[in-house]
Amino acid sequence: MKRLTLKDIAKALNLSAPTISKALSDSYEINKETKEKIIAYAHEHNYQYNALARSLKTGKTNIIGVIVSTISNSFFSQILEGIEESSLFQKYNIIIMQSRESPAVEKKCIDILYSKGVDGILISPVSDSANLSYLQQLHNGNCPIVIFDRINNNLQTFKIGIDNKKAAQKATQELIDRNYSKILHITGVANGVTNERLLGFQEALKQNNIAFDDRKLLRCDLSQIQIVEEQILNKLEELKNDNKSPDAIFTATDLLTNRTIGLLAQQKIKIPSEIALIGFSNTNYAFSFNPPLTCISQPATRIGKLAFEKMIHILEFRLKKREIVYETIELDAAITIRESI
Repeated sequence: MKRLTLKDIAKALNLSAPTISKALSDSYEINKETKEKIIAYAHEHNYQYNALARSLKTGKTNIIGVIVSTISNSFFSQILEGIEESSLFQKYNIIIMQSRESPAVEKKCIDILYSKGVDGILISPVSDSANLSYLQQLHNGNCPIVIFDRINNNLQTFKIGIDNKKAAQKATQELIDRNYSKILHITGVANGVTNERLLGFQEALKQNNIAFDDRKLLRCDLSQIQIVEEQILNKLEELKNDNKSPDAIFTATDLLTNRTIGLLAQQKIKIPSEIALIGFSNTNYAFSFNPPLTCISQPATRIGKLAFEKMIHILEFRLKKREIVYETIELDAAITIRESI
């Protein structure tokens, strides 16, 4: 089937090609009646604009780059769902890349996206400081950056996530209210999100006059997935040998929550009679675990939508040379109580 062109539409409607182009770009120069007539004809005949030709003319590709740690993580999958839904509405294409929790891989992802001429980059950074100056340099230039999820950094842009300290404090309090006091906190290293969650955990202990024991803190390197399970097993064995076995575990990331519940089942440790478990998790199947998992879930789809909307806001304001007032948006996480505590 022959591809419909602007000239074809112009000929069919007895209008000029520039008029057709302006109408399809929603230009104020074209009156409403003519614009509606042109758009209706274009839709009826399945017109698709030539993205390459348009990018050469405008300097825009209508492509947004997105960098997450791992696509397989249900939390990031839901964020990508929100981004994609918003991008389709705005007629943008998305390129998704994975940093795999590695600063070097993240740098490569940024390089590739920038070389492809993306209009902007949405990113969940691997840490507070890795590649920060590079991102700021791009943001100050012609490639704006919006941060989502891991918002504890000094980049001057829009940042969208949750109040991590508040969520962790609330989760820890749920355990304490059920008379758990020997709580093992399993967390990650290198990024501000997990540090904020640790602060929330410690704050809840302090408010309940429970001393923080650093032996009941395990930091896992999430870039070394193959050894995370070994680290958790070693910590549990170490505490058992010291007669300091935890009565509950609070896991600070989706990955750690999923790995921990699997390991406890593998070791035939009964939940919650031997060890209770609460953790961050956005899996849709938490109710089907054995036992069903008590989890802190984040409004991931909403985070993705907001991140994309803020990117469009930056692009539009820069085009109009208007001042942009950046903000950090912290949404509330939800705790769903189930039988694991």
